[in-house]
Amino acid sequence: MLLRRSPATRPRWRPLWRPLSDPPSNPLSDPPSVPPSDPPGRARRRLMTLAIETSCDDTSVAIVEKGVRDGRTVARLHFHKTVTSNNHAFQGVHPLLALKSHQENLAALVADAIAHLPDHGGARRLPDVVAATRGPGMRSSLMCGLDTAKGLAVAWQQKPLVGVHHMQAHALTPRLVAALDAYAAPLDDGPGALAPAFPVLSVLASGGHTMLLASASLTAHTLLGSTADVAVGECLDKAARAILPAEAMRGAKSTMYGALLEAFAFPAAPPEAFASPAAPPEAFAFPAAPPEAFALPAAPAGLTAAQYLHAHGAAHGWYAPPANNEAAIARSRTRWGWSIAPPLLTTGGGAKINGLAMSFSGLTTAVERLVRFPTDPETGKLGSRERSADEFPVEERRDMALAVQRAAFEHIASRVVRGLAVMAGKEQPAPAVVMAGGVASNAFLRHLLAATLVHHGHGHVPLFFPPPEYCTDNAAMIAWTAMDMFDAGYRDTLGIRAVRKWPLDQLLNPQYHDKI
Repeated sequence: MLLRRSPATRPRWRPLWRPLSDPPSNPLSDPPSVPPSDPPGRARRRLMTLAIETSCDDTSVAIVEKGVRDGRTVARLHFHKTVTSNNHAFQGVHPLLALKSHQENLAALVADAIAHLPDHGGARRLPDVVAATRGPGMRSSLMCGLDTAKGLAVAWQQKPLVGVHHMQAHALTPRLVAALDAYAAPLDDGPGALAPAFPVLSVLASGGHTMLLASASLTAHTLLGSTADVAVGECLDKAARAILPAEAMRGAKSTMYGALLEAFAFPAAPPEAFASPAAPPEAFAFPAAPPEAFALPAAPAGLTAAQYLHAHGAAHGWYAPPANNEAAIARSRTRWGWSIAPPLLTTGGGAKINGLAMSFSGLTTAVERLVRFPTDPETGKLGSRERSADEFPVEERRDMALAVQRAAFEHIASRVVRGLAVMAGKEQPAPAVVMAGGVASNAFLRHLLAATLVHHGHGHVPLFFPPPEYCTDNAAMIAWTAMDMFDAGYRDTLGIRAVRKWPLDQLLNPQYHDKI
C-alpha cells in the first residue's frame, strides 16, 4: 500500500554506516496520516535517492539528487549504469535469461553506485530514499530489484522505500530531463519551477504499452485510449524481423529491432541529422500556426510543434500529413502493388474510427503476409506462391519498412489530435504533449507527430521528447519519480510486492491478481 508521510517524519540523512542513537520504528507500521496535499509554500529540501530498475531485461541503477537553483528545480546525476541481457538468440526478451542477467549484474551495479555516493564529512552520504520499480513488468525480474531495494532500505538505518510505477516514471521523464538540463551547482533547498507543468497529454509508446493519458497531476492519470491488442513497439519489432535482410538481423547488437527498422528505412539520414537544424526557416510553411508559435521558449518550456519542425525538420521534410482518411488510404498504395494504411480508417473499424482506441496487430499481420507472398503490381492482389528471400528486393524492403512505420505513427498521431480535443474542453491553454517510452526515440515519429499537430492547428502546443537514452528503461527516471512521490508525501512499507499488471488509474492502490 502506498502511504502518505507526514513532513515531520521525514528522516534526516546521515553519513554511511553511522549508528542510530534511537532504535528504529516498526518498518511495517503505517506512518501518521496527513492531508491529501502538501501545505502551500512548504519548503522542500534537497533529496537524493538510489533507484533500481529491473522491470524487463535492463538492469539499471542510478543515484539522482534533486534541489533548486535560481527558482528552478534542478537535478544532479551522480551515477547511472545499465546492463541489458543478451536475448539475441531468441529474437526477443526471454524472461529466464532476463532474470539471470539481473541476478548476475544487479549487486555489482549497486556496489558501483555506492562508491559514487557523494562525500560528506569524510563519510559517504546516504540516500534519503531508496526506490525500485514495483510494476508493471515481469514479476520475477521486478522482485529481484524490489527485494534488493528493501534490503538497502533496512541496512541503511530504515531509509524510506518507494515502489515506483514504471509507466508513471516514463511519463515524468521530460521533467527529469528538464531538471538535468537546468543543473547548476550548488543545489539549494526550497520549491522550484519545473516543466512541463500539469496538465499534460502523455503518450506512452513502448514494446509493452501504448496508451494516451490525461495527466492532471503527479498521481492523477486518466486513461483516454490504449491499444486493444499489441503495443506499437512489439508491432515494429515483429515487422523488423519479417522485413530486414538476414545480414542486418545477424549484425544486431540488441533485440530493439524497431530501431533497426528505422535505420534501415532511412539509410541516408544518420542519427545526428535528426537533431540538426540545418533547414532555413523558409524551407517550411506553417499555415496553421500563429507567428508567436515560432518564438523561442522561455526556459523551462519545451519547443512547440511548429518550432520543432523548424529546428529538426530537415531529415523528414518530405513528409506531409494526409488531408483525411481517404487520402491516407489512397497514398498508401506503392509501386509494388501493396498498400499498408493506418489502422481503423474504414467502416470496418466501427465506432473506433472516431475514438481514441488503438490497434496494431493488423499491421503486423499485413507485413507478414506481404513478405511471404508477392503482390501483383497491376491488380494489388497477393499471389498464392510463397516467394524466396531473393525475390524480396532491398528496395521493396525499405519501402515496406517506411510504410509500416508511417501507418503506425499516423495512427498514434490521430489519437493525439483527438486527445487534445478532449482535454481542450477542460483545460486552457492547450496542454503540452509528452511523448515517452522506447518508441519515442524514433525521429520519424517525432517529426510526424509535430507535422500532424501543425496541420490540425496545434502548432502552438509544446512538445516534450526525452533524449533517446532516457526513452528506454532506465533507473534515472525511477529515481526522479520516487523523489517526486516522496516529496509529495508518499512512501511504501517493506511488505509491498511486485505488481505484474498495474493500471495507472490504480496508482495509489494497486491490486494483486495472484492466486495465493
